[in-house]
Amino acid sequence: MKIIFDYDLSKDVWCLLNKGKSSINSPTPTKEYEKLTKDFGENPTEDDTKIFIEKFISDNNINKNEIIKKYQNDWDSISDRFQNIVEKVFEISLSKDITAYLSINSRCPYNIDENYFFISIQNDLRTRKTAMHELWHFYTWYKFGLIWEDKIGKEKYNEIKESLTVLLNIECKDLLPDGILDKGYTQHQELRDKILKLWEETKDINKLWNSLI
Repeated sequence: MKIIFDYDLSKDVWCLLNKGKSSINSPTPTKEYEKLTKDFGENPTEDDTKIFIEKFISDNNINKNEIIKKYQNDWDSISDRFQNIVEKVFEISLSKDITAYLSINSRCPYNIDENYFFISIQNDLRTRKTAMHELWHFYTWYKFGLIWEDKIGKEKYNEIKESLTVLLNIECKDLLPDGILDKGYTQHQELRDKILKLWEETKDINKLWNSLI
């Protein structure tokens, strides 16, 4: 499994339009979406969003190719170590390559069915952490989600899979950039604390999952 960084304007438009206003874990709009609606009104179209993104990239002197190269090189420097850790934790491996699409949006969703996730084009300090966070969701899905989401419901599954990323701060602490932690969402802090305590006791992802459900 490899991560391939890329840029696709149509994907960027989709990300800003569909995940800029709100998401399941955060009801507030991103600052980029607020700027979009300030310029084009409360119901921007795809064409409006395309114009906004292209102007944003131009005004901020963003060189997409340079950023792609920078992100790719940084990820490649730790990818083997990360993969060894995450495969040991989840006891599975992923065979398909995954694309990391750059976006001007600061909220970065993922799509397991189509094997991609988004990453901010504006914050290279958090790129590595974001990639690790999103990939943790992929492994969680293939280890547990395929079977358990229907059984426990989407809301409960979302709560658990978002909270499980707290393990990055333990298992992948040496791979995270200096001063960067996976902090998660406010509403999941109690569960994240519980996961840390359970993990210290077992170091077994199956026992941990069973305790959480």
